[in-house]
This record gives sequence, structure tokens and C-alpha cells, in this order.
Amino acid sequence: MPHRRPKPSIVLGAVAALAVATPFAVSGMTNGTSDVRAANETTDAIAAIAPQIAEVVLANAPDVVIPLQDLTGLNLPDLSVKELVEGLPAVTPAPNPDATGLVDRIGATVKEISGDNPFSMVALAARDVAATDALIRSQHEDGTWSPWTKTDPIESSRTDTASDTRGGTEPIYVGLTRAVQVLLTPRPGPEPTLAGAEAPAPAPAEAPAPVPAEGPVPAEAPVAAPQGPAPDLGYVPASSSRPLRAQEPAAALADDVTAVLINPGSGPSDAHLSDVASPIGGNGPKVITRAQWGADESLRCDEPTYDDSLGGATVHHTAGSNDYSKAESAEIVRAIYAYHAQTLGWCDVGYNVLVDQYGQIFEGRAGGLDRPVQGAHAGGFNENTVGIAMMGDYSSLTPPQVTLDAVGKFLGWRLAKAGLNPKGHTTMYSEGTSFTPYPQGAAVDLPIIFAHRDVGNTSCPGDAGYAQMNKIRDIAAAAAAGAGPSLPDPSLLTSDGSSPVPPNSAGAPSTGSAENAQGLVTELLRLTDNSPLAQKWIAEGGDVGRLGAALSGILQSKSGFQHAQFVNGAIYTSPNGGVWTVLGEIYKAWQAFGLDEGELGLPTSDEYRVPDGWRSDFEFGSLIFNEVTGAVTKVLRAYNDAYEESLRTAPPTEAASADAAPAPAPAPEAAPAPEAAPAPAP
Repeated sequence: MPHRRPKPSIVLGAVAALAVATPFAVSGMTNGTSDVRAANETTDAIAAIAPQIAEVVLANAPDVVIPLQDLTGLNLPDLSVKELVEGLPAVTPAPNPDATGLVDRIGATVKEISGDNPFSMVALAARDVAATDALIRSQHEDGTWSPWTKTDPIESSRTDTASDTRGGTEPIYVGLTRAVQVLLTPRPGPEPTLAGAEAPAPAPAEAPAPVPAEGPVPAEAPVAAPQGPAPDLGYVPASSSRPLRAQEPAAALADDVTAVLINPGSGPSDAHLSDVASPIGGNGPKVITRAQWGADESLRCDEPTYDDSLGGATVHHTAGSNDYSKAESAEIVRAIYAYHAQTLGWCDVGYNVLVDQYGQIFEGRAGGLDRPVQGAHAGGFNENTVGIAMMGDYSSLTPPQVTLDAVGKFLGWRLAKAGLNPKGHTTMYSEGTSFTPYPQGAAVDLPIIFAHRDVGNTSCPGDAGYAQMNKIRDIAAAAAAGAGPSLPDPSLLTSDGSSPVPPNSAGAPSTGSAENAQGLVTELLRLTDNSPLAQKWIAEGGDVGRLGAALSGILQSKSGFQHAQFVNGAIYTSPNGGVWTVLGEIYKAWQAFGLDEGELGLPTSDEYRVPDGWRSDFEFGSLIFNEVTGAVTKVLRAYNDAYEESLRTAPPTEAASADAAPAPAPAPEAAPAPEAAPAPAP
């Protein structure tokens, strides 16, 4: 089903909570907050922890001694930039085949930043980092240095409709330190991707999503000929032919790039957050709320933006380091929050959800995990998506099973809330931006759960992470199947499998005075007068009617029609101008035949009585539920005339008899066995 255009004028799910006339529900009409988040945040909140951020312009940091063996793998003596310019010792080791090759490229600059105050997260920010490769390493307490870690760009802006004045890289967790070194290398020639971004890998054969074509590999930058005799090293080190300050690209980068040093602080509860987390929505996975991980809400500078509905989920990795403890996970989340909100000016964390390598799930962007809060995580596709990020770099390392389980279980719960099939497909529309290869307005066919690289100029969530996408979808589908609302007592079901309308009156709530109930219904009608789907639902009795509670907002059907999903069925608009309800066993059978995209097409009637059961009509046929046998029979349009003629010509006593068999239609096709029909999408 397509998402993001056109937008419905009313979100049916927004009025679902109003259909139960209790004092709690009535008061809920005025607060508009998320019930799920409120339920999770009643206890176990910790004091807010305010991260400390310092920024250093790289041009102000000194050039440092460059241990070339750290850059190339060659066992060479340490050489300063000045020595590189003035001449090198006559050392001729054999090149290492595993060398990174970074020193073979023009413009490498190494800056060291140190201070008295410790920090544990580092990022780079600039007006434009599109033409830069960058590596970062940190100093240990014993004076040794960590391995170099490649930076990855942030492939989004605060919104898809406005450009940020400042871009940056994903923050890297380096552990508590007081010194880092930054190596910048200007890329030769223009490239569409940001710092450190790898070319997108092709999608696996089973993935239907179009994957951005891999761009041309940029040629290695030519190395200028030495001015005078050069030492015979077997290669030409960067900067040996020209003074560092004469390298204009490198100098310009250092002048523009800022190192962002973040101390997220620590709290006594950081190591025990999984103990205080509670299941989201009562039946979802455990989630550590913002209050529990110590979000400083004063950093937020704007209210959440809510989309009209949820159309899909985007899977990310945060890149950077995988070397962090369970207690340090909360620090990383706080640091990302502060960096996104303050340094980049996004007012909040970009991801809706973050999951660490220990399976802990952290609430990200504020606004309610059960609501369609628009994030900032996939430029061009932020609208109508939920962004979930695996904390770590999964370019070559496979995400731990506990991480995959947590990601899948959360997405299963969230997509079930939206009435989406985790293994289904959708069409989304690009908002353009420089972060995606799809121009504004382009329709993109995607899995409901897709990877960032499927829509962006990025390798996110890494090759190893991307290889697990089908496993994530399987876990999500299993979770969604178990996350659906509890079914009514079978002894209370009507013949069509739906919940009976309470005997007091259709649409009247089971509690509260008639005056209050009438006032609530009047208010609902006022709020939903532009939505025929909502009007139909209210007429059916709302939450306490035979359809039950709403499971989705207004969703798009084929040919521009609309529908909404409920516990016991669905309501669809139709080509004949009507708004029709499909219920119970007939709805299950229709699902098995492909819903509106199947051979029956859209519904054209409510269900109505026929001998021995119920019948619903569709564009190209009918479904007939037999109360005696429990079977649902499909009758295509070719047979409908004969079937209806047999009803018209049957003796009146036979047509009215509850025991008489229905008149046979020529060659009707039996619906799949009930157990084979999928349950209604939650």
C-alpha cells in the first residue's frame, strides 16, 4: 500500500481512544499524550544527566608526530610533518600488502586534541564534509593509542524540507580519554556521499527494494612529483612533496572542521536499566524510557512532529565502536541525544529507537513509541517511518543475536500497532534531499522493514547488518503474531466470528449514563465528520461494537480508495460509492485471497443474510459463510448471476428454511481451510 501521498484528513486511530465512555477516556480527549509512554514512565525514573560538550576547530590544534607504521603498517621511525617536508631517512622496507594506503593520498593531516577534562564520544562537524575521509583514534591511560576508527556521515537533516547549516559524522565511542587524534584526507574529485561512506552494496536477490546503484570508484589522487631528490622508500608518503600548509584542500578542511568532544556523564543506575525497564504497551518488549536513561529534557527545543500514519521501518547502525559495556550503553545514548539536539540543532535525537549489543532497547525521540513520531534518520524518507538503530559498527561484524531479537521484537510490536505486516511490502515517496538517490516525488517499492541503504547514499547498517534483514523480518513477524489484541471469549462470538453488540444499544458504551454517552458520540461525530470510515465505525458501535478497537489509522487501498483495520475486520471505501464492513470468517477468507489486491477486489456491500449463513459482495465476486459447516465459499462474478437466479427461483419455504442447503452455484471455489487463513492484521 502506498504511503505519504495523498495524506488523509483524519487519522482514525486518533479517535479510537475516544470511543469508550469512561472518565479516563473522556479526559484523554484533551491531553493528546501517548498512553504507552506514560505507562512506562510512572516509576524508576532517574535524575536527568546533562552531557558536557566541547568543540575544537581542527585548524587550532597542533600538527603532531605521525607514526607512519600506524597509517601504513610499515615499520618506520616516527616522523614529524616538518621532517616529511625537509627529507626522510633512507629507509627502504618492503611495502606491507595490508597497508591502508592513506599516506599515498595527497592532503593527509593529523591533528591531536587533548585537555584536562575527560570525554568518551567524538564526532566531526562542518558546513560540508562531503569530500572528506576521516579517521579517529584515542589515547589509553598507559599512553598507547587505540586502532583507527573510520567515521561515517550522518545521512539526514533535521527535516526533509529544510537544509541544515551544519553537517557531521556519527559520534564514535572511544572510551574515557583525554586525547584523540584526527586524520583527514580530502577525497580527489566530487562525490555524492559524505565522509567515510562506503558505496552501497547491491540488495540480495530476495529483497524487492531497489537499491541505489554503486557509484563509480574514484581514482586515486595523483601524487605530485618531488621537488628534487626523494628518499627511496618504495612509495611516496603523503606530504613529502609539498608542505602541509601548502596543501590547500587539507588546510581548508582543517579550518572548517570542528571536533566535538562529548562527556555524557554516568549515573548509578546505568548498569541496571534492564532491571527497571517494563514491557511496552503491556505486551511488547521491555523498553528503557527516556526518563530511565536520564534524558535531559531541557535540551529539546521543539515539540514532536507527528505524521498521519506509519508506513514502514528503517534499520540502521550507529557505526563507530563495538567496544562498550552494558553500563556504557546509556552514556552512548545520552551523547547521541546531546550531539543531535545541540550540535546539529535537531532539538532531539534523530532515531526513534536504539538497541545496544546486549539487547537493551532505548526509547529515542520523544513523543510516544506508539505514535507516528517523525524522526531524523534517513534523509528523504523520514516521514511515515520509524527509525531503529543498532548501536555499533556492523560492516563486517554480525550483530549479536540478542540485538537482532530486540530489533525484531520491537518492530513486530510497533508494526502490529499500525496494522502493518512485517514481511509485507509498500510504496513510499521520496522527499528528495542530497542524502538519497531518489528525486522528490519518486515512488519507491520497499519491504515494510527496509535498511537505510535501500533508500540512502550509505552502506548503513553495514554489510554484516544488512545480511540479517530477513532474519529481523522473521523475528518481527513472529512477534507481531503474538502481539495482537486478545480475542473475545469464543462462547460470546456471533456466527460471523465478531463480538456481539451489547444489548443496551448499538454504539452505546457499556458503562456511564446515557446522557454522557450521547454527548461523547456527538463529539466523535463532530471530530470525524470528514471521515466516512470513522463515521461507519461509530455507526457499528465503535470500540464496543462488533468491529472492536481500531488497529490502524486511515490506510490507502488500491485505486486511491481507503480502509482502516480493526480487531474483528476492516472498513473499506468502494468504487460503488459505499463504505462497507468486512467481518469475521469472511474477512479472514478475503485476506487469504489477497484482500483488495486479489481477484475479488474491493467490497461492494456489508454482509447480509442468505440461507444457512452470511454473504459479502465484492467487485468481482462474493464470499459466503456457511454457519452449519463453518466453510467460506468464493463465488466469482461469472457464477454470481446463476447463484442469484437459483435463489430467486427456489420455493419460498426452501429459501427460508434454516435447515435447507443453499442453492448450488456452478463450480464454486472453496476458500482455504480456516486454519490456513492468516489472522487479521493487528
